[in-house]
Amino acid sequence: MKASKVLNLAFLQELKESHSSLWEDINVLGSYVQEPFCPDWLEQNGGSLLRRLRDGLCSQYRLEETYGYVDGPIGRTDSDIEKAIDQHLRIVLQCVALSEQCDDLEYAGRLRSESTPIWRQMRFMYDAILEHEALERRIISRALGLQIPSPLPAGMGSNQPAAT
Repeated sequence: MKASKVLNLAFLQELKESHSSLWEDINVLGSYVQEPFCPDWLEQNGGSLLRRLRDGLCSQYRLEETYGYVDGPIGRTDSDIEKAIDQHLRIVLQCVALSEQCDDLEYAGRLRSESTPIWRQMRFMYDAILEHEALERRIISRALGLQIPSPLPAGMGSNQPAAT
């Protein structure tokens, strides 16, 4: 049997409150995918935004998995913690693939013709990030017995369930 993963509340909470540049990039992504589609914006900003998100999410999730979720006693890991860690991997893989696809299309001069599918994938990734952040807010809230606000501005991701 392997060690379980347990919440290191102080570190996870501190990690969520830091890394403001990542939250700014997530906000930019959210603003873009919620606005009417604009291929010009994607051509001018999409690649650099996706590269920053790729690097920021990799760094954030690595820190969370190292310091926010630590090895505990041998046993079963809480299902929400398992789900949060699994979401890290899925979101990072999605972001890496999308970033590489956007770079390849830009290099080949085909980004404009493929901008609608890229925009849809960006929207899907943004929704996955919001779902993940809502889950981690619930994990933290449950540990504290409080409601933790989202690091995203009010109205961003309002379609997600509130932390309880």
